[in-house]
Order: sequence, then C-alpha cells, then structure tokens
Amino acid sequence: MTHATDRRTLLRYAAAAAAFPVAAAASAHPAGGSFRFAPPEEPMLYTRRLERALPGASRLVVSRSFAVRFRPWEGGFLVEGEQRDVEVEAPEQLAQFARIEREREERGLFPLLLDAGGTIAGSAGTPTATRLDAAIREALAEIESRGHAPAVRAELVRFVSAFHQSAGRLVTELPHDLFAPHDAPRSERRAVALPGGDSGEVTVTFTAARDPATGLMRQALREVVTELGGERRTTLESWRLTLFAT
Repeated sequence: MTHATDRRTLLRYAAAAAAFPVAAAASAHPAGGSFRFAPPEEPMLYTRRLERALPGASRLVVSRSFAVRFRPWEGGFLVEGEQRDVEVEAPEQLAQFARIEREREERGLFPLLLDAGGTIAGSAGTPTATRLDAAIREALAEIESRGHAPAVRAELVRFVSAFHQSAGRLVTELPHDLFAPHDAPRSERRAVALPGGDSGEVTVTFTAARDPATGLMRQALREVVTELGGERRTTLESWRLTLFAT
C-alpha cells in the first residue's frame, strides 16, 4: 500500500470514527409504552462489550463490567456503578493500546439518571467520549506503526487529533431506552461526508431483550456497519445485565 493510499484510508476511517457516535446516538429513542419498570434492589452486574473489525481480518475487543445498583431518586432511579473487571483482545500491533485499556478505570459513565419508565434522563457524572477515544487511539497507533515519512505522519496525527479535540461535541450516547428497551429491532442508515469529497454510509441497528417481570434490559446489541470506498467495517457494541454474585 502506498503512502498516498494509506493516507486516504486512514483519513476516511478517522472521519467515520468521528461521525460514528452521532449516527449511533441518533438511532436511540425513549422507551415509552406501558410495561412495568421495577429494577431489583439487589446489586447487578452490567457488562458492556465493544468489538471492532480491524484491517487484516483482526479485531479489537474491549469488555468492561460494573457492579451497579438502581436506587429510587426523585420519581425515577439513580444508577450507581463501579468498575469491576476489564478484558481486552487486540492484535500485536495494538499491544500498547491493549495495556492502556486494561489499566484504565472508566469513571465517566455512572451515575446515570433514569425516569420512572427506565429511560435515561441524564448523567450525574462527568461525560466522557470513551468509544471515540478508543477509535482515536486505534487510528494513532496504526499511524505510528507504519513507515510514514515524518511530514506525512505529522499531518495524519494532526488530522486525527482534531477529532479528539472536539470529543466533547461527539460524546457517544447510550441508547436512551437501554435499561428499558423495546422488543422490536430498529435500524437507521446515514450518509457520511468525508474529506476530499468522498462519501460513505453508516448503518446502525439496535436490538434488545428485557425481563418481563421487571422491564429491565437483559441484553442488547448495537451493530454499526461503515461502508467507505468499497470497504466495509463492522462495530458491535453489546450490553448485559445479570444479578451480581457477591
């Protein structure tokens, strides 16, 4: 692969990484409906797993688990959480990234505020663009691993870092009905404008299952398919709630 081709590929996927959280957030909408939402008082284990396809048939997988509690709060619920475990699978060229992710404690997700029906109403914590950060670090790691000339590498780093600077605007949102989801799948397709006049497409699909007794999410899956210039990448983000074994 030439430097020019390599550069175009990285720029396209860096841009898609920045656009991706917006499209993913747009696929979510409040739960509604009349089903009962009554989360248990006992602690639960909340697990979020992110799987992203990488070049060369490799993949990046990051799984984080949190001990969570649902507490009544001003007519709704306050979800408190504390990280308990993290697992990372990554190819050798991303070994440094994998080490950083294993050592990093995610603090910005909880506490979350839910309304009486279980819809996410806001966050009482400090928002963080954790998924965007992961995409940015992945792109930077790939840039550094290749034999670019110093000027080309500097240009790529500046381009990718520009998205990191605007992370506050592109904070990845959880599906609003994640904890009290609809049973019916939903999907959205969006065009993405890319540098140099190129274009691509991002398709987001969300499916979930809930506990009929409590209305609480048991498991959920968000699939994001990015198609750019004949290339296709898939990102899977899944969630699971189970009783916490103390």
